[in-house]
Amino acid sequence: MEQKDFAVADLKLDGNNPRHAVPTPTTREAIAALLGKDPEKLLRLAQDISQKGINPTEFPIVVHEDGHPVVIEGNRRIAALKTLADPSLVDDMNVRKSFAIAARRHTYPRSVRCVVAESREAARHWITLRHTGENGGVGIQSWTTEQKTRFAEKRTPTEKALRFMQQVSEWYRDDEKLLTNIEIVRSTRLTTLARMVSDPKVRNSLGIDFQDDGILAEYEPEAMHNSVRRLFSDLATHLSVSQVKSKDQRREYLGIIKDDLPLNSQRLTQPRFTTKQPPADSSPESAPTNNQPVLPAPPSTSKQPSRPQQDKRVFQNVVMRHISPRTAKVLNEAKKIVIAQSPNVAAIMIRAVIDISVSEAAEIQGWRRRQDKLRDRIGVALRHIDPENADKQLDEARRMSQNDGALSVKNLHSFMHQWDVHPMIVDITTLSVVYTPMLLKLDKYLGDNPK
Repeated sequence: MEQKDFAVADLKLDGNNPRHAVPTPTTREAIAALLGKDPEKLLRLAQDISQKGINPTEFPIVVHEDGHPVVIEGNRRIAALKTLADPSLVDDMNVRKSFAIAARRHTYPRSVRCVVAESREAARHWITLRHTGENGGVGIQSWTTEQKTRFAEKRTPTEKALRFMQQVSEWYRDDEKLLTNIEIVRSTRLTTLARMVSDPKVRNSLGIDFQDDGILAEYEPEAMHNSVRRLFSDLATHLSVSQVKSKDQRREYLGIIKDDLPLNSQRLTQPRFTTKQPPADSSPESAPTNNQPVLPAPPSTSKQPSRPQQDKRVFQNVVMRHISPRTAKVLNEAKKIVIAQSPNVAAIMIRAVIDISVSEAAEIQGWRRRQDKLRDRIGVALRHIDPENADKQLDEARRMSQNDGALSVKNLHSFMHQWDVHPMIVDITTLSVVYTPMLLKLDKYLGDNPK
């Protein structure tokens, strides 16, 4: 099979793509079928291509049929390029707008190198190997979870689980039973542990959180020993992913081990940051002795984690001049709260300031639609402040408010409405920093658009 460059506009999508239950004879129908129930996937592919280009290690495969080059492998990639070139091919207006924004932000390929097959049958073997698994070693052999994490070297849930295991091994290096259970979990329950430590409620109950290459500890290691020993013992023996798959199941498990969890009265005033431990072949001078427990080191000026630390108080850098006197007063009172000294009050006030600010803006500006929930009110405010999602300073506020991640709007609600939630100082600080640009830009918007 030869390689040849084709203009994207000249390539025809496969009307008999196995991904589709029915034939898709036109480009618009093929794109609609690929968008399907999850348009975000094709959009993310288009955004990635517009930023990075086409994957140079995998060429699309085409065959000539009825005088046209038809794509029989790589339809998603070519469809993404076609929608970047002509967003009007997308029927949904909101999705179409997202493709148009991606197209404007970057220069994307207008031509693509393809492999030309003599016929569909000639390409069948290679397409089969591409899409049907390992095939006894002939096809693509997927990496294990740990292998993926080692290659990615990014802050995935599995990476956090690996980092947690490494830190626990350092903290309790004399606990042979615990170390044995850690190795069992590493081999058999790594993704289950990752699911556990990805849950902010679990992290809060254990007293840990993740920042950069280290771990934040809310307690001294001795106070956490029983809970960590119990967690790894259960994971190594009977605690499977089916038992902690949902948030409610994880809450139930925390109730089961509540007697092993550290006491809230033992929580440190300021969490301690522990950097990533050196490799095993580091110099002996830096290694602790067997009789010396490894304690989390206090933050130093030379190895300070790059977490948001500038806000010791709630929204301390926020000044809003175009809000009502009452809302301004609430903000000013919130700014007096020292997060480390009053984390519960600080957490509640962060939610209160955000809520009344976006609610007041919606009322003043007449933003009537989708105002039932706080995440909707935040979303409406962000869309008016930055209608094209182009302001990078607002990316984290968009992500946290519109998704269900570790610091989502659900957490803001839990700070106020769930009696058993203990806000972590680092989470409160992060929320204060993340929503600061939104409040400042919201105030500017109100000043620029008086009613």
